[in-house]
Amino acid sequence: MKFGIILPNFGQTATRLSLIDTINAAESLGFDSAWLTDHIALPSSESKGFSHIFESISSMAYLAAQTRTIKLGLSSLVLPQRNPMEIAKSIATIDVLSGGRIMIATGIGWSEGEYKNLGSNFSNRGQRMTEAVRVLRTLWRGQTKASFKGQFYQFEEMTFSPTPIQAGGPPLWIAGNSMPALKRAVFLADGWHPNASTPEIIKAKLDQVQPLIQNRPFTISIRFILDFNPKESSISNLSGNSEKIIKDLNCYKIMGMNYAIIEFSANSQSERERSMRKFVQEVIPNLDK
Repeated sequence: MKFGIILPNFGQTATRLSLIDTINAAESLGFDSAWLTDHIALPSSESKGFSHIFESISSMAYLAAQTRTIKLGLSSLVLPQRNPMEIAKSIATIDVLSGGRIMIATGIGWSEGEYKNLGSNFSNRGQRMTEAVRVLRTLWRGQTKASFKGQFYQFEEMTFSPTPIQAGGPPLWIAGNSMPALKRAVFLADGWHPNASTPEIIKAKLDQVQPLIQNRPFTISIRFILDFNPKESSISNLSGNSEKIIKDLNCYKIMGMNYAIIEFSANSQSERERSMRKFVQEVIPNLDK
């Protein structure tokens, strides 16, 4: 199982230094990846927890220059709010400049108000999401000229260079807990990236698509909030002492998870780094192999 960390690019502890310190700590501790959260224009009524947020793609480029080995990801990019040709170009550029260290999870988003603020259609976002993912795949194939003709996006013999270092483009997961999101992941992507629900719910959904996945490489990556010292108001979905968290993660592993992306609940940078070290020292070595 691989582990990534959610970076503090949002919330009260989000600063330039907290981003640098967290990703440097994650790299030195051996985490496989570090992930940025994406929102651009939430209305104030829907922005709880995200009223202060660093833009994800520009932050990814900045942090790529601060690091050497750790992968960088977006969890998750709201693709239908954006032009997929621009996204393909930005991500390909950062993939090249980072030496091929980029990963992407992308979803349709939940805020109708954010879509409205960006002048984007909320009602057909699922259809545009499917087509936009195909645009990314088309432009990341490695050809310097590409054509695409869809319902929402069209281009003919469009030049596209540089292409990503990673063959076929960065690993691309589909985010979202719904069955349409999972099916979109199976047919179009390299993995599924839901927020944490119970292992039983995850397994029930995966069982429905297992004949389609069969034995091909397919990542099941779940996003968690972890709190070693939960309070009554805690919103964590991994909480308690190390033994309990080991038990819970083993249950998710049995149900099919092979990649966990973790937001460490913390009120300060020192608390965040203590939790990261504790996880690496007490949890990871004791998980079922």
